[in-house]
Amino acid sequence: MNKRNIILLGIIAAVIAIGFGAMAYSHYNSKPKYEVVVQYVDREIFRAPLNKDALYMIKDGEVSEVPADTTLASMGDEGLETKHYINMMQVKDDSVQVIESNCENQVCIAIGTLTSDTYDFPITCLPHGLIITIQ
Repeated sequence: MNKRNIILLGIIAAVIAIGFGAMAYSHYNSKPKYEVVVQYVDREIFRAPLNKDALYMIKDGEVSEVPADTTLASMGDEGLETKHYINMMQVKDDSVQVIESNCENQVCIAIGTLTSDTYDFPITCLPHGLIITIQ
């Protein structure tokens, strides 16, 4: 083998080693990307990343992001269950919970917080037809 071939083989070996190293590094440092999924009655109505902090209002089967200081009380008569079915869902610090609801039994609030480590049991609000999971 001449000097040129040895240099070429060295360059090819270095490129392959760098490629394998980059793949191993990205696989080791990659974190699974979890999402909050909201189902209303029998269909998915919303999906958002679990790592994006936000407050969402689920109102009559539609989801919208609202300012952090929004409460049922601040909505006046619109917050009454006789007018709308409303759940306030907070996504914060890679977790999700229902912090307010105008349903009668408040089970959705009592279920507590779901995280990427503890998402076996969904948050449900049967009076409003909601199921909130992490996928």
